[in-house]
Amino acid sequence: MSNSTPPTPKQIFTELSVELTGFDRAELAGTGMIDTYYDTLLRMIGEREAGQLLRYASEALDKDRKDKTNGTAFKAAVIDSPRFGPVAVSLIKLWYLGMWYPLPAAYRDRFGSTADDVGHVVSSQGYREGLVWVAAGAHPMGGKPPGHGSWAEPPSLLNPTP
Repeated sequence: MSNSTPPTPKQIFTELSVELTGFDRAELAGTGMIDTYYDTLLRMIGEREAGQLLRYASEALDKDRKDKTNGTAFKAAVIDSPRFGPVAVSLIKLWYLGMWYPLPAAYRDRFGSTADDVGHVVSSQGYREGLVWVAAGAHPMGGKPPGHGSWAEPPSLLNPTP
C-alpha cells in the first residue's frame, strides 16, 4: 500500500485476509468475495469491533514490514490475541469454506458479538470460490468446470511438490 494515503478499512481487511489465508491480493480479488466478506465481518462483530481488529492488524502488519519480523507482530496482535484470534479463525474458515462459523461462547461472553453471529453459508458464490478448492487442486462439486463426474478422478495440483 502507498505511504502517501492511508489505506481504507476494506484495503486493510484485504491485507488481513492475505495474511490469514496465504493467498495474495489478486487471488482474493479474483474470488469476487472481498466486499461480501468484509460486510460479513462488520455484521458479525459490529463496526466498532471490526474497526479495532483492522487497526491492530494494520499496525502489526506495518511493524512486521518495517522491522522485517516475518509476521511476529501480526501473530501477537491478532492470531494469539484472545480478543481477535477467534475472529481470525472464523475469517479463515469463511475464506476457505464460504461459511461463517460462529464465534465461541467464551468469546461472545467476554467481547460480545451481534445477533447475526450464527453459522450460515454467506452466499452460493462463496462455496464456489472457496479457497479450499484451489488449495486442494480441485473444483467445487457441481460448481465449476470440469463439471459433472470430475470428482471421479483424484485432484491434480497445479504446482505439485516433488
